[in-house]
Amino acid sequence: MTAPALDFLPGDRVLSQWQGGHHWFPGVVHSVAGNGVAIQYDDGTSEIRPANQVRHCDWAVGTRIHAFWAADQRWYDATITQIEPHGPHLTIRYDDGTVEQTLASRCRCL
Repeated sequence: MTAPALDFLPGDRVLSQWQGGHHWFPGVVHSVAGNGVAIQYDDGTSEIRPANQVRHCDWAVGTRIHAFWAADQRWYDATITQIEPHGPHLTIRYDDGTVEQTLASRCRCL
């Protein structure tokens, strides 16, 4: 569910649709003006998105995500098994059973 821009504050953890695409990427609200939410994504990129393309980050243990596997440069389905408090690391289990510690910047959701 999306929220109006006034529901976001600088520093909030959010998921946003990078360039209006279908995938939701993690980041932090930098600022809010009108209906625009300025986001600093975990991978270092930034942009301003309309509020209807931003939602509060709801990732928790058990959340289904896509994670980037560097060995073959592809995205795979996985489940979050542990989240580092106030940090960028997640432990995930890919659907094939492989367990990996990764960065939130290497994950997305639909």
